[in-house]
Amino acid sequence: MSTVRVARDDAYDFDITSEWNLRAEPEELSEVVLDPDLFHLWCSSTVLKAQVLDHGAPDGMGMTLRLHVKGMLPHTFFCLAKVVDLVGHRSMTIAVSGDFEGVGTLAVEPTGTGVCAVTAGWRVRINQPYIRPFITLLKPVFIYNHLWGVRQIARRMQEEIDRRRKGSDQFAGAMATFPHNLAFFRRGWRRIGSAFPVAVHPGGPGRNPVATKGPYP
Repeated sequence: MSTVRVARDDAYDFDITSEWNLRAEPEELSEVVLDPDLFHLWCSSTVLKAQVLDHGAPDGMGMTLRLHVKGMLPHTFFCLAKVVDLVGHRSMTIAVSGDFEGVGTLAVEPTGTGVCAVTAGWRVRINQPYIRPFITLLKPVFIYNHLWGVRQIARRMQEEIDRRRKGSDQFAGAMATFPHNLAFFRRGWRRIGSAFPVAVHPGGPGRNPVATKGPYP
């Protein structure tokens, strides 16, 4: 990951932009991003579960997922993610709600040398009740946790692109950090996660829907 920018925005707890390069064509990146059923296989260090609620249009517009994700730290997040705007093979805007409330962006710029410059934006407010009280005190720690996750995604995405090019059925993947690297823990939270769907109600004016119920590992 080459560049990281952390901005101050009173509307969000976090406003982070990261940039990195991938050896891929834009169309290859689109194929990976628009195949959410495989997220937990190639990006298992950060995506514990991805449930497709709506596949959306063929180009990905409207695709809606329920995600269970984590970074390096032990806590995890549940959220809904919906593609609300896109330019084919170039950019995507994703509205998120639940433990996160805000927007994620992804932009791809081919360099003409078989490499794509990727810019990812993350502007969110944290609703997770166990984390919310510590946002101000531990903000640098949470930023580091986010950037660790972004690095994992970038690395695993490159591995997934390489796997697809080779036609291999073996996913590189990577184990999630403690305690989700423990088999009994992963099985337990999968059961709990399936039993407690996120309940969503409309947010206030100009805001995304907010998830008010759900498991908080």
